[in-house]
Amino acid sequence: MRKYIFLTIALLCSGLLRAQFTVSYSGGYSSYDTGDMSSMLKNIQRRPPASTVGAKLVDNFPVKNLTHIIDVGYLIEQHEFGLKGGGYYSTGGKLSIKDYSGEYANRFIVNGFRAGVYYKNYFFTYENRPGRELFSFFGEVSPGIYLTHFKNDGVFEVNDKELDRFDDTYKTSCFSLLTQIGTKYYVTRNINLHLAVGYDFSAKAQWETSANNSASINWGGVRFTGGVGFSF
Repeated sequence: MRKYIFLTIALLCSGLLRAQFTVSYSGGYSSYDTGDMSSMLKNIQRRPPASTVGAKLVDNFPVKNLTHIIDVGYLIEQHEFGLKGGGYYSTGGKLSIKDYSGEYANRFIVNGFRAGVYYKNYFFTYENRPGRELFSFFGEVSPGIYLTHFKNDGVFEVNDKELDRFDDTYKTSCFSLLTQIGTKYYVTRNINLHLAVGYDFSAKAQWETSANNSASINWGGVRFTGGVGFSF
């Protein structure tokens, strides 16, 4: 019995000795859907008091496509798993008008941050000589959540008389599943350059404002990233 226990421990230690700690940075392109937010802002523009004073659409939830991601993981043979952080997104919209008779402003700011875990499988690796990897291909799956912060503030003044002022914040979260395929080129044994393309399937982040305006945003979409990684 002791022999089997010793053999199991020896095999486990052997596997751990071949394991590597990994850290990587990726930056690139992302898409997400702000259509519901844009429609909500236009509906507010068509209703009093915005319609009465002729409020103008100053900003209408542009999609900012840059994303930054940090992976921290553990690599054993062809399997890598760990934590995925980053994927910070921000957008906003604003209705505004101001002149000698008064001011109307209604501003929305939406920030999203993704956090999750990941698993990569390196299904093909090419070695240009024994023990020296040159490049590899991998598939990745990453379940995670989007933490969304929504802020709505504004003011309505006529002839120096404040008719309304508001400053509301809301927080919500939603599940997402990122799937990717990619490739790595090994500059040295411990440094690699990588590219990946995939899609983040995400539920909508939804909330109801104090003015009974229904709002939602979908952070899911296409992901195309590239970066550098290190193993120790």
